[in-house]
Amino acid sequence: MIDKNVIAAHDAWRAERLAQVTGAVGNLALVDYQPVGTEPEAVRRMPALVRREPGEPGVRVTSTGPGLRIRTAQGERPVEDETLLPFLQPDGLPLLSAGAMTADAFSLDGSDVELRLYDAQAPAFADFDGIEAAPYDPAWALPATFEAHPEPQRVPWAFTRASDSGHTKAVPGTLHTTIGGTERALTVFADGSALVLVFADSTTGVESYAPGRFLRVEPVASGGTITLDFNRAIVPPCGFSDFYSCPIPPAENRLAVPVRAGELRARWRNRS
Repeated sequence: MIDKNVIAAHDAWRAERLAQVTGAVGNLALVDYQPVGTEPEAVRRMPALVRREPGEPGVRVTSTGPGLRIRTAQGERPVEDETLLPFLQPDGLPLLSAGAMTADAFSLDGSDVELRLYDAQAPAFADFDGIEAAPYDPAWALPATFEAHPEPQRVPWAFTRASDSGHTKAVPGTLHTTIGGTERALTVFADGSALVLVFADSTTGVESYAPGRFLRVEPVASGGTITLDFNRAIVPPCGFSDFYSCPIPPAENRLAVPVRAGELRARWRNRS
């Protein structure tokens, strides 16, 4: 019998995930993205001009109408003079807003920059019918050993948006584990302070989202042991909005066994 506290913690995690996905700047809300160049350009759906300075960690924003505001960890204020909107951080800030619209500045690796636009009244909210998930299964909490690379690496990666393929991910090392009786060496990339495993399995495209799912784990020192709890696997952002560009599982992260654990795919009322 599974400890009821474990089930309660898992249920709480699922509720938190649902709240994130359905929030005003959650995955369902993304309705557009706009590449940002060095010349000022009007922002679609917001009263703003946006441009970038090469090498600067963000985009520069100028108001062209009332109601444009910027929210940072220090608080919220109106945009008056040209203002730097830094790249989105792990805490979900900073954000630019006007009415029901919100935007963040994003770059995969610092080369190309885009403004991502969220609508708190996006049509996807009405179509969304929840996240299909497998029942909690303790057998899918697997021990793994982290092997750090001698030097940090930036590795070219493939993305769901073809034009993004070739952009790099920071790859600090490899996770060694056994899945379905087979030893695996899995590539993980860094996302803020966490490590992310992008994987596919034999359910991908049939029972679970294609091209794969994500699993976030906390980093450990090289040689340290962590738990790969596939019960915490998630549908990536592009499973909720086509305007995201998501990393695709590399060959070494494509598993021949079915991983019936964690989130499987989004459910929709009016989509096949």
